[in-house]
Amino acid sequence: MAKKKRLFPGIGAKCTILTRFMKPNGGLSKEKDHRSIVVLKEFFYEGHRLCFRFNLDGDDQQKIYHSNARYVRIDSEGSIDDFFFEADKKKRHDGDAIEKAEAIMSKKKEPAIKWKHSRARQLLYQDIMDNKVPLDPKDDLSLSLEDIFSMHAEYAEYDFERQREATFQYCPSWSRRKIWFWINRIAALQSEKIFWPKDNFGNDIWAITVDGVHCWIQEPTHQEFSKDTSYFSHKYNHAGLCYELGISKGSNRLVWMNGPFPAGKSDLKIFQEDGLKAMLIAKKKMCIADGGYAGSDHIHHCSTPNIHDSRPVRRFKARALKRHEKFNGLIKNFHSVDCRFRHSIGKFKSVFEAICVICQYQIETDKPLYHVLVEANFQ
Repeated sequence: MAKKKRLFPGIGAKCTILTRFMKPNGGLSKEKDHRSIVVLKEFFYEGHRLCFRFNLDGDDQQKIYHSNARYVRIDSEGSIDDFFFEADKKKRHDGDAIEKAEAIMSKKKEPAIKWKHSRARQLLYQDIMDNKVPLDPKDDLSLSLEDIFSMHAEYAEYDFERQREATFQYCPSWSRRKIWFWINRIAALQSEKIFWPKDNFGNDIWAITVDGVHCWIQEPTHQEFSKDTSYFSHKYNHAGLCYELGISKGSNRLVWMNGPFPAGKSDLKIFQEDGLKAMLIAKKKMCIADGGYAGSDHIHHCSTPNIHDSRPVRRFKARALKRHEKFNGLIKNFHSVDCRFRHSIGKFKSVFEAICVICQYQIETDKPLYHVLVEANFQ
């Protein structure tokens, strides 16, 4: 079954919502399962909760209702330019490009006319003679292989992967070995880039934010049953693996990476049983985490949002957790972990840790994380 395309909220998007969750609900149906078709108008926040304003589809009076975004199911998108969030616009553009590339790559069968006698080869030869395409790729680094393949429609008939041998001097099977070689080399840099600071965060008590990242994987085999429920990820509704990440609150640094664990194991159990809680106790520090980590037995080691927080503290925790989610978003920019991973768990470990090393370099250089400080008199 093909992966269902993710839809993003924006002006003009048509959605379905249980009518009982719409506000104000005067004059609306009170039936438990009654659903309404609505058209999104704008978004806003109630505290830290994302909400949408909308009107009923086909309502001439355009009466405005609102609801928490979690109750709204998007059925069709509006224009990309009308998406609510810039990150969603980028994901849609990137996703469309990936789908187009995958559609081309899936056609493994070579056309009847082989490359040696093809019109595409003649066009490439002519472009080389006219100096439109360099004979040696190193002569013009600004012109990628993808750019060359997009110059003529005739190139689309031929498998891009097979033709890259001419540029990289490796056949596809050998280049895959090289790719895994460099993935393992990058992952090995984690000891130099991902570590607990020697100064133990100075006098700061709240040292890090912690969260679990789920990734979709191929369904593992089970000796008795068709599926292994210990790998079930509630985020994907499929088998998955989880990594526990800890990010420094006061600097652009990933300081804790632990995993992979079966996604069926909760973030709280991973925190309690697999090292981070013991580390915080030994270092006499605390972490900030979301509501999934709430529990009375570690209240002095992990702080979660709660009703006893003052408004500045509540704002501070919200900023810290959103900052952590931004780093998680950098990880999911990599297609290998944002979609189903079809190799072994050992290879997943290498890929995920290599990606984290790359993301660490990114936040150190061109994509720093924002600060989380809040003024004490914040209202």
